[in-house]
Amino acid sequence: MKGVPFTREIAPDVLFASSSHKEAAARLEYAVQNRQFCLLTGEAGMGKSTAIRSLVHHLDPIHYHYLYICDSSLTPKLFYREVLQNFGIQPAFRSNDVKRQYQSLMLDIYENEKKQIVIVLDEAHHFSDSMLQELRFILNFREDSMSPLSLIVAGQPSLRNLLKVKHLEAIDQRIQMRCQMSSLTERETADYIGHQLRVVETPHEVFSEEAIQAIYNFSQGVPRKVNTLCSQSLLDAFIQGNKVVGESHIHRVINEL
Repeated sequence: MKGVPFTREIAPDVLFASSSHKEAAARLEYAVQNRQFCLLTGEAGMGKSTAIRSLVHHLDPIHYHYLYICDSSLTPKLFYREVLQNFGIQPAFRSNDVKRQYQSLMLDIYENEKKQIVIVLDEAHHFSDSMLQELRFILNFREDSMSPLSLIVAGQPSLRNLLKVKHLEAIDQRIQMRCQMSSLTERETADYIGHQLRVVETPHEVFSEEAIQAIYNFSQGVPRKVNTLCSQSLLDAFIQGNKVVGESHIHRVINEL
């Protein structure tokens, strides 16, 4: 092999495009192009971060400013400070002044620099009630008549339920695009494994059909679990002196996990 397969460091331009990934990519791209509020959800390990990386890879820096914030304990104050500092602006002391700085900055970049801002907030299922409430004001410009930015909020499916409660209904109604990442099908799991091996130019078939079936049965097509099983079973086969990963290697790894 000319590289290490089944790692998260795979280049965005050679990512495996499952049906779920293709749909998420299309929805995210549309949301960005139209400056929309997008909700991206999926269970842990489904590929949300991978979809975001793919999106960012295709953003032209001439036309877009991109900011990614991953903080499960994010507060409104920390959000505004993070955005302002990212653009080299010293945040004011008072909360109201910081919000005005933020709004002026977003409008200036959009109207004068002719660039669009893309803000991604990850791990949003951990956000406090106050941070979820603040999403309304993050997107409120000129009496709520326009938006100079696209906001992508990503998290696990519980986030959808959080936004359904009565006092957060106004935020839920503002969501213009929704993406739900799903697991790989059985066929896609086999194709995904083959794709990962081709990317590192593996010279021959490595996983037996029985091994691939065992991988799918255990992982249920969750990409992160597939990666873990494949990586560990490759190591196990190497230690055992085998050139093909069989079902026994998979079961041994499963027992260890």
